[in-house]
Amino acid sequence: MIRWNGGAALRCGAVASLFLGLAVSSSAGDAFLRGGVIFHPRDVEFAGRWRVSFGSDYAVNFSQTIFVGFEVQSSVFRQDVAGGDRTATLIPANGFVNVKYKSGTIGARPYGGGGIGLINNFVILAGDNRWSHNMGFHLLGGVELGALSLELQLQRAFESGSGTSYAFYVGFIF
Repeated sequence: MIRWNGGAALRCGAVASLFLGLAVSSSAGDAFLRGGVIFHPRDVEFAGRWRVSFGSDYAVNFSQTIFVGFEVQSSVFRQDVAGGDRTATLIPANGFVNVKYKSGTIGARPYGGGGIGLINNFVILAGDNRWSHNMGFHLLGGVELGALSLELQLQRAFESGSGTSYAFYVGFIF
């Protein structure tokens, strides 16, 4: 059974409200949809590392170089449980509020930024379902080539001892 944690639920609700407020406050945002792969430098295996990301960025200055936005990341994959014949279903569901600096509108538009948010992981396993959640951050950099977007991210929870994960995304801006 997934255990209920009222404080975590309150934090999740606050972040979700902020995402919704950003989405409703401006219709002139740069929405994006990306697919990518999560990797750790010591791991070679890519099974279960695919992820989809979507969100929107909103210009906050007249020159349209500073953006505030949000990003939601998720995937679903299965993983064998060590020492048993069981398989767990893992569903990461991360949400971040971002600040980005994008260069002026030239052919290739490089950008960089960072954000804070929730790093969640739902583990579904018969008799032992769990939900882990932590506040975390991510740093990102990429380039927009017209409607095409290439991005590299570094992501880590604030919790001590948590590992750093890296992601490479390819997607579209609309």
